[in-house]
Amino acid sequence: MKKKILFGIMLVVIPFVVCDAKKKVEQPKPKNPFGETFEAPCQVYDTDEEFAATGIFEGTSSQKQEVQKGAVLAAQELIRIKMKHSYNGMISEYSSSYGKNAGNDIERKMEAAGDRVIDQIINDSKQSCVKWSEVDDKGHITCYTSVIISKKETAQKISQEVEEMLSQDEKDRIGFNEQEYRKQMEERFKQYKEGK
Repeated sequence: MKKKILFGIMLVVIPFVVCDAKKKVEQPKPKNPFGETFEAPCQVYDTDEEFAATGIFEGTSSQKQEVQKGAVLAAQELIRIKMKHSYNGMISEYSSSYGKNAGNDIERKMEAAGDRVIDQIINDSKQSCVKWSEVDDKGHITCYTSVIISKKETAQKISQEVEEMLSQDEKDRIGFNEQEYRKQMEERFKQYKEGK
């Protein structure tokens, strides 16, 4: 009877001992909350002189052209967001310097001119890097591409567009000076970097 009881206790205790031993063998959890990290192929960053973005897109390997187009569009959209954010902040600062009472219509014209030029520049942008992953088990491939756009050229084109879009009366009302406007925009763009 004692043997049966002892055997029964062992049957109950052994699984706990084995589980406890397995827990001790497990690797400790990494202290980095993100685990191991990597930089993407074609990774680019904004500089004082350029807006930059890396686009990543995955799709079927039989349609590489569509996959590459998706990566380009992704990079272009990232730059568009950065440029518009920076430009709209600049417009806001500029309009506060001449006062809102000069008219919201002028501010809207300036925004429209900037948006039009930004879209044109983005559409004309070219890739500076293209890399591909291996084809995975599902037949998918990933394309990595980067796009880089000059901040100075962007500021120049936008300021020229605003100059042409505003009437002389509107320019006089806000004291618009194309060269000063371009200089302010170049400075605003220069200050804009990822993470700022």
